[in-house]
Amino acid sequence: MRIFDVLKRKSYFAVAAVSAILMLIVFPLIQVQASGGLQNIDLWFKVIPIQNLTLVIIFSIIFGAFLAFQIYNLKSKVCSIENKAASAAGGGLASLLGILVPACPACISIITLLLPASLGISIASIFIKYSTILLSTSILLLLLGIYLLGGFKKS
Repeated sequence: MRIFDVLKRKSYFAVAAVSAILMLIVFPLIQVQASGGLQNIDLWFKVIPIQNLTLVIIFSIIFGAFLAFQIYNLKSKVCSIENKAASAAGGGLASLLGILVPACPACISIITLLLPASLGISIASIFIKYSTILLSTSILLLLLGIYLLGGFKKS
């Protein structure tokens, strides 16, 4: 598959690894900022369901691979503009959705800081209730982005 060929290159693997690690660091930091600050970071790791933690890790890894592959395709000009645009839109939506979803049930979404209190809390409660589904959807959107870029085609 083309994505593995790209990730075998040191520079693109480095982009994927650094962006995945940054996402793993930023993801909980954004969520604890919305629910009381950095002193709650230990709580985030204590109460997050194992399936959500697994999905966050998978999301971060696929996000890194997607970003590296998107950069490769932008530089190499081997993919159509329409597919690049669709992939960027899907990846952007996936990233936004993934960041807005509170993975731990004790956290609130960052969206609560952007909206009026009652509306933000209502939306956050929906995000919390369906967090596993929303994180899975984010992963599928990232995979769709890689597919649109031709990442799953044979080399």
